[in-house]
Amino acid sequence: MSEQLPPAVADALTQFLLEHRRIAPGLVSRAIVTGSAAAGDWHPGSDIDVVFVVNRDPADDLAALAELHAASDPHIDGVYLTESEIARGPDVVQTAPQVVEGVLVSALAGAQLSWITWRELESGVQGVIDGGDVIWTPVSDRHPQTAEGVVAFSRNNLLDYWQPIGDGFEQELSERPDDGPLRSETIRWVTLGPIRLVATMETGDVLSKTAAAAFAAERWPEHAELLERVVRDRAGDRQVFTASDGREALALLRKCVAVAES
Repeated sequence: MSEQLPPAVADALTQFLLEHRRIAPGLVSRAIVTGSAAAGDWHPGSDIDVVFVVNRDPADDLAALAELHAASDPHIDGVYLTESEIARGPDVVQTAPQVVEGVLVSALAGAQLSWITWRELESGVQGVIDGGDVIWTPVSDRHPQTAEGVVAFSRNNLLDYWQPIGDGFEQELSERPDDGPLRSETIRWVTLGPIRLVATMETGDVLSKTAAAAFAAERWPEHAELLERVVRDRAGDRQVFTASDGREALALLRKCVAVAES
């Protein structure tokens, strides 16, 4: 059992990696857990993000592995990369086999192919199969370009991705009364995504969603109540959100974009 991972995550990943070895023996040399599971912010129902470091091109194994990923519960998502591809970085590696919400795509651009993942590789938890078990240890990887890369990626993502998302969200909200119901998943996505990028721009670290909410609440205290409710909802304490909350989340998104523009 790993002391670095939540027990449910360690159990699920151990069984997954042992079955993975049975299906594709010798493919994976190590598996590096990233995202919320490695950051101490994982909640039941969340996906588990993993970088699978492979010894060979996994093309011949992907059909069988797609079934394994699709059957995983919680979903074990991630990206398959060789050590050479990791050394080259996401500016060079344009596509790779990736799993998003349980669906494996043989050559997918974007998703985890960003400097955010490479920064997480420096602070993740690494699993190596040893006999019939998996040994979990902190990662010691270091990638010299990551510090500059995560800042540039975060700024560009706010401008190129989140700003248009905000425009579309504003149009959607214009057709709803203030008390109209809004899905909690929508509020969580719009609220937490942009603030994590601002936190990365200003700290150089990839904060968990909970830590990013605390960061944003200190910077923009006028949104502290909404941020607290979003964090509580994500942790399982379900909240009721309305279009009025959506407009506040949009205002916060616009402030994050303004930071990227400044």
